[in-house]
Amino acid sequence: MSIQRNENKHFTFQDFLSWDEGSRYEIFDGAPVLLASPTTKHQGVVSFLTIEFGMHLKGRECKVFPSPFTVRFSEVDDYENADNVFEPDISIVCNKNQLDLYGCKGAPNLVVEVLSPSTSRNDRIKKYNAYQRFGVSEYWIVDPLNETVEVYVLNTGTYKRGNVYGREDVIKSQQFESLEIIGEEMFSYGE
Repeated sequence: MSIQRNENKHFTFQDFLSWDEGSRYEIFDGAPVLLASPTTKHQGVVSFLTIEFGMHLKGRECKVFPSPFTVRFSEVDDYENADNVFEPDISIVCNKNQLDLYGCKGAPNLVVEVLSPSTSRNDRIKKYNAYQRFGVSEYWIVDPLNETVEVYVLNTGTYKRGNVYGREDVIKSQQFESLEIIGEEMFSYGE
């Protein structure tokens, strides 16, 4: 079934499941939002981070999931009818009880969004606010054009911006202390 735009319709995860295979939408507070087609640089960053996170987490409880991987948020833990359904570029989930056939129920431990020109506003405002509201412990915003990484850490329900890293830096996670990402390698991957 294709998505029929209707200002009065409040979409949920059940609608998401009925949409055509391969459709690239997310749901923000019940409204469908079209996802951008990623660039090579975008996918290079996602691929590099997926490999690095995967190697770092090997043998641990935490697992890394690149997009497409569905994350569902619900105010009342009704994940079958969640009205916030996202496909972050990368999700790290440390609680296996959050995983089901369709993805993750509730907040991953760490989420990475790689900016695209058409989705930058959503990643910086809508998703930032949703990830903060639903308790994502650490949120990375990667800007492949300006070659920066902003790390936000949840502290008593509010994001505090940690470091802002550039191409020449070693990027560190607050949650995974021994994890180090070399900015030069990440931003040049796929070039």
